[in-house]
Amino acid sequence: MQQLFHKSVQIILEPLIKAGKKGIDVTGGDGKVRRVHPILAVYVADYPEQCLVTCSKYGTCPICQCPESSLGEAGAQTSRSRIWTLDVLKLSKSKGKKGSNAFINACQNLNVSGYVVKPFWKDHTFADIHLSITPDVLHQLYQGVFKHVLEWCSEVMDEGELDQRIRCLPPAYVSGDERKDIAHILLGCLVGRIPNTLMLTFRSLLDFIYIAQYPTHDNQTLTYLEDALKTYHANKSILKTLKICEHLNIPKFHSLLHYVDSIRRLGTTDNYNTEMFERLHIDCAKKAWRASNHKNVHPQMTKWLERREKVAMFETLCARLHTRDSDADKHAGTAGTDSNTDNTSGNNSNTSNSRTPLSSASSRIRSNTTPPQSGLFLPKHPSASRQSIQTITNRHCAPGFAKALNQHIYSMKLGCPLTIQEQEKATSYLPFYHVDVFHTLKFSTISLSNDRAQRDVIKGDDAEATGVQGVCIGRVKVMFRLPEVINAYGSLNEMNAPTEWTGQGPLAYVEWYANLPASADPVHMMYELTMMTHDDSTTM
Repeated sequence: MQQLFHKSVQIILEPLIKAGKKGIDVTGGDGKVRRVHPILAVYVADYPEQCLVTCSKYGTCPICQCPESSLGEAGAQTSRSRIWTLDVLKLSKSKGKKGSNAFINACQNLNVSGYVVKPFWKDHTFADIHLSITPDVLHQLYQGVFKHVLEWCSEVMDEGELDQRIRCLPPAYVSGDERKDIAHILLGCLVGRIPNTLMLTFRSLLDFIYIAQYPTHDNQTLTYLEDALKTYHANKSILKTLKICEHLNIPKFHSLLHYVDSIRRLGTTDNYNTEMFERLHIDCAKKAWRASNHKNVHPQMTKWLERREKVAMFETLCARLHTRDSDADKHAGTAGTDSNTDNTSGNNSNTSNSRTPLSSASSRIRSNTTPPQSGLFLPKHPSASRQSIQTITNRHCAPGFAKALNQHIYSMKLGCPLTIQEQEKATSYLPFYHVDVFHTLKFSTISLSNDRAQRDVIKGDDAEATGVQGVCIGRVKVMFRLPEVINAYGSLNEMNAPTEWTGQGPLAYVEWYANLPASADPVHMMYELTMMTHDDSTTM
């Protein structure tokens, strides 16, 4: 089967051999024709396919000559090359016939699979398949490295406790069991529960995962990547000491050693992440199948994809017409200002008539494509209607909610912020007993891309990172809306709420945290938060 795969790929890539040697004429983006020599430069695949493509023995590194027993070491070994692999295959022929056990054993003693006699890349003289293997963020980092980290966390902590800590965090940060979402909050779940050395090990791996995904890199960021890997290797022995794992000879951990070289040679990892192909599988296959009635699906899926393409093309047309009309309006306004009214009066009707179809069409498009104004948008119906103040206090763990609501109502009555003495008075009476609570909220910001692009020359000094200086952190506990009908003071008679209540929109009860400490914790590199409280121990 492996030889069949190589034979198939050889047929597909055969035209590339001649093109790489003799070159072909290619038209560039500037319209000029240039002579280029395309070669097989990048091969994106997961680990099993990497071994298949490079003819490497499964369990070894497809990029360097590191054997299975040394994958956990801190340094890479001599790089594999196209010529070296072909020499191993040639040398093994003297041990036995191609495909025989003797031939396969001779190859595997040198960490070559031996199941492929003629690789598809043999005649690609200007390409080295081992240098073409790319990092794989999805399979190597998330489904490889982070998967092991999560399993090790379950070993050092009780699974029930780990689940409880994850559930205590805001649910907006967790979407099912996706590893990417868990990686965002995992470190916070481990604070105070595992040894510092183990915390350093896990933190360095998480640092590596996120730094490796930077959309741009320079020497400094690549140094960060190397430092994170050095920190992991300096502290990884704790995993064996605590008997969390028997060994670290794991190919996906060893692959981290080649990330810096690959990024320098091939560019950032977002250029060749296997996730993009799986994304296409979801968008073009899974979603199309779900849109069908699951009977005779192929015609339905094809029609669904065709309609999606037409919608995308129409959106592109709308954007083009909008830009064209804006340019025409600008030029027409300039011409009208500079020209003589008497000379242009006779041409007004023709100009107007010629531009009417475009203007009217573009105006309709503009009205449909203009982004919404900034603001907050609540659902039509509350998530929990007519919730009592006591229920909200208990269910949302907000002991200071009633007091804060009283003070807010009193400040609206006075029309100004409350003094300390007035805050103490505003704790006695609310003219209502229930409010509507919302669990979801949508908001939009002012678009920053509506204005026409302008060119200017500026002097840009190096930006100075400020970190979390000046940041004030709060946690939204309750989102609600004041009722439109309230009780008259001292009676059960109902009356309309003041107009300033209904005009201010939704409200939120926020608990504020104290100012952050001057520096982060040296082990997990996070800032520890403490709640701000009143004299009566209720949160602010």
